[in-house]
Amino acid sequence: MSANRFLDEGPSYELSEDENDDVVRAVELSLQESKGKEIYTSDMELPQIDEVEELAQALEESTLSSTDLSTSTGGRELKWWKLFKELNPFVHTSKGNSWWRKSSKRCNILVCDVCEEQICSVWLRCTYWGQVFCKKHTSDGTPQCCSCSRFKIGDMKYITLNDGRKLCPDCRNTAVLDPEDCKPLLDEVHRFFKGLNMKVRYYIPILLVDQKEMIGNDGKSSLGLTVYEKSKLDAVTYVSRSIQKGENIGVVKEVEHLVPGRKVKAMLLLYGFPKLALGATLAHEMMHAWMQIQGYRGLALNIAEGICEVIAHKWLEWQSFTGDDFMNGARETAQFLRNLKEFLRDGIEKSYSEAYGHGFREAKWAVERYGLRYTLDHIANTRKLPE
Repeated sequence: MSANRFLDEGPSYELSEDENDDVVRAVELSLQESKGKEIYTSDMELPQIDEVEELAQALEESTLSSTDLSTSTGGRELKWWKLFKELNPFVHTSKGNSWWRKSSKRCNILVCDVCEEQICSVWLRCTYWGQVFCKKHTSDGTPQCCSCSRFKIGDMKYITLNDGRKLCPDCRNTAVLDPEDCKPLLDEVHRFFKGLNMKVRYYIPILLVDQKEMIGNDGKSSLGLTVYEKSKLDAVTYVSRSIQKGENIGVVKEVEHLVPGRKVKAMLLLYGFPKLALGATLAHEMMHAWMQIQGYRGLALNIAEGICEVIAHKWLEWQSFTGDDFMNGARETAQFLRNLKEFLRDGIEKSYSEAYGHGFREAKWAVERYGLRYTLDHIANTRKLPE
């Protein structure tokens, strides 16, 4: 998953006439209460920027600071003050400029969440988590989590994996770093496939590898790779154990020789991702393996990858009601995992990739209309999705 997929330039928001009127009335009433003035709505005038700033400052200091308005943001976890900024109809915003940021000072400038300096050039926004930052941080060495894509802020300590990838503390809490960590996750995915009546009765070695080994075998930095019988790959250097020293994680590697002549010789997973992310990858690769074992051949890339992304997406949906062990724990951890699940689903749904993104959306449409079993049977018989 590419981190930059979730980055875009400064947002622009448009309100309908009714929504604009609602916000106008809300601000009018707040100003009336705070200043004790009469406001005649029949001859309404928009408040000046200074007045709106006063209101925003008062709101920040009020009990509204604990109000949860995340349900109004389409699933994105934004604090109320960011929501207020983005819905403010009185101040014209333009590309690279914003009016309000949570701060002890009132300002009409955009401030970078990473360096906390005024942004005077091109800026980017992480579309799900709401981080706003200078574009320079994408190339100046600022740590960015390889899993959730968030940049390091303040004194937060990021963990460095042996291949140079970074992990934020939240993702590190449930990261799969050793083969022993992967076994419960594999059991979860097998139960998920069994629930779909697609049980995989076939031994497949599941090997955790680092980024260097993945690139060497797949030619790119993939999250997972299924090795078929026709592959010339006969040995894999995998991570057998990890060792954390301070903020760095080292690994012990061993070599696994693959058995020739098997329909699926192995599945490789990029180690170091949280169980939710790695589970989605494992479900995707397990679907590749299931289709190979069932005899699916000659599929176009967008069909093969699209239906596998549907399974990964379904696996993430399945996590919301299975009560799996890594969704339990401290309230903050559980909330982050719920957010991460939605982030991963959002990444699948909005992928720009022709094979993974467009392929997923076409396959999802077919599954929702005809059902998973009929769609798979149609693919097996025609090598195409039902229309």
